[in-house]
Amino acid sequence: MISPMTTARPQQCYDHRLRELVHRTGDLTIATDLGVPPSTARGWLGTAPTVVVSLEVADLTELELRQEVLTLRRRVQKLAALLRLALVLLRVSGFTLSGERLLDGSDKLRILRAIDQARAGILSLADCYGNRLYRQSRRIRSE
Repeated sequence: MISPMTTARPQQCYDHRLRELVHRTGDLTIATDLGVPPSTARGWLGTAPTVVVSLEVADLTELELRQEVLTLRRRVQKLAALLRLALVLLRVSGFTLSGERLLDGSDKLRILRAIDQARAGILSLADCYGNRLYRQSRRIRSE
């Protein structure tokens, strides 16, 4: 007979800004004064801070904001390259949904939800970059 497992105590969750502050300053008392166990705070010293996407950028310096913009631009370039590759692979393989019946049930709902999310993202991109994309496509066609 298998004995039931005991549940572990819930793991504490600490604000990423506190972890980053302790890591940057090397001062454990900042965290321990707020009730963080010393062993946990010591762990924050050795590991690199985890990447957290946040809307709170008011406390960043101009240099830090520029670095974040560059990092995000590199990430967008990689994602755009992957998307271009996926689209080319689909075109070359002859994949099409025309004339095909979509699945019923939860799979169909997942597909339709993904289409709605993609459409919203594409429309917002089109608003931002529509003129630029139009000029590029005209230039490519004229070559």
